[in-house]
Amino acid sequence: MEDIVRKQQWWIGNFALFMMLVGALIIYTTTEETIKNAYLSRSVIISFLVIMGIFIFYISRRKMEIVLQTHLLSLMLLVVPITSISFLPYAAVTVWASSFLFLMIALISYQRIMMWYAIIVTIATSLYVMGNVDTVTVEIDPTDHYGRIGMIVIGVSIALVINHLHIRNLNRLNDLAIQLHDTARRDEETGVLNRQGLNEIDFPRSEQQLIFVGIHLENYYELARYFGEDIQLQVLRACIERLKRQLPPYQAFARIEAGTLLIVMEKPDEVACKEAMEELSQEISVPYEIEGHHVYVNISIVIDNGDGATDNRKRRVQQLLTALQEAAQQNERVMCIDQEWRKDQELRVKAAQSLAQANIETDFHLVYQLQYDVRSEQFIGLEALVRWKTPLQGADRPSVFIPIAEKSDLIIRLGEWIFEEGCKTRKALVGLVPDEFTLSVNVSPRQLTSESFMPFIERTLLKYALKPQQIKIEITESQSLDFESQSIHRALKRIKTLDFPVSLDDFGTGHASYHVLERLLPLRQLKIPKQFIEQIGASEKRQSILESIFQLSESMHVECIVEGVETGEEVRIAKEIGIHLFQGYFFAKPVPLKEIICLLQKTNEGTIH
Repeated sequence: MEDIVRKQQWWIGNFALFMMLVGALIIYTTTEETIKNAYLSRSVIISFLVIMGIFIFYISRRKMEIVLQTHLLSLMLLVVPITSISFLPYAAVTVWASSFLFLMIALISYQRIMMWYAIIVTIATSLYVMGNVDTVTVEIDPTDHYGRIGMIVIGVSIALVINHLHIRNLNRLNDLAIQLHDTARRDEETGVLNRQGLNEIDFPRSEQQLIFVGIHLENYYELARYFGEDIQLQVLRACIERLKRQLPPYQAFARIEAGTLLIVMEKPDEVACKEAMEELSQEISVPYEIEGHHVYVNISIVIDNGDGATDNRKRRVQQLLTALQEAAQQNERVMCIDQEWRKDQELRVKAAQSLAQANIETDFHLVYQLQYDVRSEQFIGLEALVRWKTPLQGADRPSVFIPIAEKSDLIIRLGEWIFEEGCKTRKALVGLVPDEFTLSVNVSPRQLTSESFMPFIERTLLKYALKPQQIKIEITESQSLDFESQSIHRALKRIKTLDFPVSLDDFGTGHASYHVLERLLPLRQLKIPKQFIEQIGASEKRQSILESIFQLSESMHVECIVEGVETGEEVRIAKEIGIHLFQGYFFAKPVPLKEIICLLQKTNEGTIH
């Protein structure tokens, strides 16, 4: 409403300046005969009009209180009747016209103040002319003034009614605009702020002194699938009510995505905050009783304490969403965003931009890591590992650039290049290693869903005259691998038909069931990640997990290989459990193909034992 009033007063300022300049021009062109009886000189009147027009224009654009600005504009517009009265010999015409002109100016304004000024000035000037009728040399009956006063009263009454209706309609429109704006800022289903409302809110303190807490219902979409959308929404509302009861005073509460909530609070003690959020996670996860259903929810909480946070609120919210995805993937109930996490995210953003311009043929290369069998005391295979040549420090780590590549079609082109280079390498080793010596190539879930993947590997095998048994396909057990997907199921079925050996990489870190393992036949190998073997001597729990995985592999009649071994102690414990296949720095580091060939040649010559 205030903006509307200001714009109208700008218009009044423009119109007043125009009117004053036109009036000054009229006075300038008026004959000496006409102006000789005026109470003010020509130059004074012209100067007065021009100066007041410019001053009104200036005041209309000044940022000040609306009421004060209206009073000033109204007072300055008095120059119209004052100038008219200076021509009293002709006031019967000029005051009549100028008074109604002033009234019309007031009528278009949204402030009742200017209307009252107009009424008072209009009546006062008319009465003034009427009181000085004896000195006015006009050729009209003096009683006409009574008729003019009556018409002014009628005009004022009409103006008041129009002004009242005009302002009432504007107030209604203003109330509707406020209601629509509030509706646009709030989530329709829950009543809390939405993302737009969160972006518009003004916090009383610096945002770096506030913590952002993201809460994500991991099984939100599954609730709709199993119980229906109505119960899904009721669970979300019940979750919000629990949060409001359990949380300390907060600055804002918003729903930023379907099953994702965000709370803005003042920064408490960091340790106490995390402990409180862990307790809160347990409280929220207590089953909900909805329409006779016993509903469980899985919760991930991310705490952004503001350290090193950007001033861009939208970016901070986006970082929180990214962290919530990571927390869900890593099965962390409570996760904290700190400066290290932000630096890592910045690195990933820069790496993604650099990867988009990378040339696969020149910017990537392969290194190979041998796999060792302690039972036969010989190398039985090797794994192809991709490396990226980039000046961006830290981005060359596979843990950084591989996940980024997997989110785009780059991984398909890169995967095809790796597979063909791997086949070239295996072809180069013919005669140097036995036929059963395998070369392992990692295959991403995105490659498995590509229709061109299987035809490509079949053509490549024919091109290099290799048997499928000589190329081992490593599939990572991850949440991004949907074993129920039809495209992945077709690819695995074709792999089975061609008799490729399959290795399930990072076993134990995902969610593969026994039914899934059956689909992966001919599954030859379970690959145990480094996290289960490092410092195993000091952890009975890790030894128990390793022993359980080995027993599972025995029951399925598949190999069990441990990667990332770095010490003799790790090898000794794994051997005692029954594992005899290893990959890691303790036996061989990842090196270029030339060094692999030299090492294998020396091994065949018996110079290495």
